[in-house]
Amino acid sequence: MNRTAVITGSSSGIGKHIAIGLSQKKYHIILISRDSDRLNLVKKEIEKHGNSCEVIIGDISSDASFADCSRKIKKIKNIDVLVNNAGIGIFNKLEDISSEEWDVQLNTNLKGAFLITKSLLPSMIEQKSGKIVFINSVAGLNPYPYSSAYVASKYGLRGFSSSLREELREHNIKVISIYPGAVNTPFWDKMKSDFPKDQMLPSSEVASSVINAILAPGNLVQEEIIIRRTAGDF
Repeated sequence: MNRTAVITGSSSGIGKHIAIGLSQKKYHIILISRDSDRLNLVKKEIEKHGNSCEVIIGDISSDASFADCSRKIKKIKNIDVLVNNAGIGIFNKLEDISSEEWDVQLNTNLKGAFLITKSLLPSMIEQKSGKIVFINSVAGLNPYPYSSAYVASKYGLRGFSSSLREELREHNIKVISIYPGAVNTPFWDKMKSDFPKDQMLPSSEVASSVINAILAPGNLVQEEIIIRRTAGDF
C-alpha cells in the first residue's frame, strides 16, 4: 500500500509542487484547499503521470468547514506525512489592520495548522511513525515592519511546532519546520510591494528541499531548515 501525504494549501505554489513531487515518489496525495478549480488542475497533473490523488475542498481556518474536512481525513489510513502549508499574509501598518484581517491570518497560519495536526495525530501515534512539516517563513525568525499579524502568526507557529517536536519524540514522529525567504508564489499577487518576483525563490526549488527533508532516512530528521537567496532577504 502506498504511503499517504496530506498537504494543505496545495492548489498552487509550494504546496502544489510538494504534492506533485511526493506523488512521483509514489505517495498517495490528499490535496486540501478552498480553491476547487485549482485543486482539480493539480489532481489532473498528478494523475496524468499515473499517480494517485484525491481532493478535499475546505477552509482549515474555519471550525465549521474544518469539521467536514476532519471527518473525511479520518477515513484515510496509512497517513505518513502532513504538510501544513496553507498561509495568508496581509501587510499594513498596525493602525490600519482590521480585526477581521488579524483573525484571518492567525486562524489560517496558526489555528488551521493546530486543527489539522490534532486531527491526524492519533493515527500517527498509533502507527508509531510519521512526519509533520510546517511551512513557516523567515518572518517566524525575524520581525518585519507592516506585518504584525503575519509575524505574530509565524512566531506562534514556530513555538507550536517546537513544543510539538518535543512532545512527539517518544512516538517516533518527525517534526520539520521550514523557514523560506520570499518565494515566487500567488501569495504576492495582491501585495503592495516592489519586491522583484523574478529574484524570489522558485517555489519548485523550495519544494524540492522540503521533499528531501521528508525523505530523510531512518532516525535522521532535519528539524529546522532556513532557505534564503544567496544574496539574502530583500
